[in-house]
Formats: sequence, C-alpha cells, structure tokens
Amino acid sequence: MTSKEYFEVPGRYKNWSYGLIGVGILALIVGYFMYGTGDEHHKTRFWAALLQNSVYFLLVVNASMFFICATILAFGGWQMAFRRVPEAISAAVPVIGAITLVILLAVVYGGHDMTHIYHWTDSHAVEQDQILKGKKRCCHEQRTQSQS
Repeated sequence: MTSKEYFEVPGRYKNWSYGLIGVGILALIVGYFMYGTGDEHHKTRFWAALLQNSVYFLLVVNASMFFICATILAFGGWQMAFRRVPEAISAAVPVIGAITLVILLAVVYGGHDMTHIYHWTDSHAVEQDQILKGKKRCCHEQRTQSQS
C-alpha cells in the first residue's frame, strides 16, 4: 500500500487562484495604459513602482529560502512543524525572479523613456551632467591605477 506524499490543491482553490491571477494581469494592463503610456512622470512612477514591488516580493521569497537554509544548517528541529510553509513560499523564486529580471531589463534597456529612473543609463545625459562626468572620470582613474 502506498501513500500520497504530495499535496494536491482542490479544484475550488485552483479556480480562485486563476481568477486572482487574471485580476492581477488585468490590473497591470489597465495600469500600463493609464500611467505607463502617459507623460514622463507617469511612466517613471509606473515603472519604478513595478520594479520596487517585484524586488520586494523577490526578497520575501528569498528570505523564506534563507530561513530554510539557516534552520537546516543549525540542525534546528523546531521548524519541522511549519516547514512546508516556507518551502511553498520558496517555490515562487523562479517565477518572481524571472518577472523581476524582465522588469529590470525593461527599465535599464528600455530606451530614452526609461532613463528617468536610473539617470546614468542615458549616455547623452551623462555627457551633460558634470557630477556624472566627474564620477566617470574618477572611476576611470581608479581602474587605470589598479591595473598598473
């Protein structure tokens, strides 16, 4: 006789999950058309909020994974009662990591419209800004000194 060693999500919970995922995607699309296509301040606010939220949730799931690693390395037995919870949270790392990576790449390589979040990604703005030019010169001098 064998026993099931995995948890199967009931159909009712799957339907709720898919419904909430749909609501989230719809809210993202509506938010993009309301703010992501507007003037530069609305675009900056939309992409900065999207990046901040994705990084936040990535750090939450990474903290859950760190909790598992720390308690295993410390030979802690007290966490066994609720070990499945951080394991379930940690299962979202690849998905949230991919979403965060896509958003970060869109912000960094998104062209001229995205340079308001990270000012130094616009090469034309770097040439006009004396502070950034000074930082660029300082870093270049440090690199040449360390190589010689």
